[in-house]
Amino acid sequence: MESALNIAIWFLFKNRAEEREHEAVNDDYEVYEGITHLKLQKLLYNAQGVFFAIQGVPLFEENIEAWQHGPVIREVYDVYKMYGKNNINITLNEENRRIVERIEADTTVSQILNIVYENFAIYTAWQLRELSHRENGPWDKTMKKGEKIIDNELIRDYFEKEVVTDG
Repeated sequence: MESALNIAIWFLFKNRAEEREHEAVNDDYEVYEGITHLKLQKLLYNAQGVFFAIQGVPLFEENIEAWQHGPVIREVYDVYKMYGKNNINITLNEENRRIVERIEADTTVSQILNIVYENFAIYTAWQLRELSHRENGPWDKTMKKGEKIIDNELIRDYFEKEVVTDG
């Protein structure tokens, strides 16, 4: 099991690779949005939910909290909060390279993360926020109860029934 911080690093480098690929072929038609803190949090939430729905176990062990603007992993928030509303840029140092390579080596994890990236990174941070606020979704139910931690069972059940479907 990877940490949410490691999964965050994977998303940040996936986005960076996509941007560089399109710059290299001079593709100015496709517009790529960087990853802000808000967007990163929602990608992590969706990754946890999709992984849970497909594999039956969580992708990472950190709790997901219900905050005003949706699901948040506090450990990731604490590391990247300094970026505010700006795109997050981190360097590809040796430690980060090893993290990305380790995640890529796990075919199940990397396949699911790629599916999540392809299906959710196309949305803006605010669109992802709105998706996480759906009525009777895990965030909504948690907020209505006045609780802080979004229960993993709520996440798994919601993603099994509403997001990851056989059709």
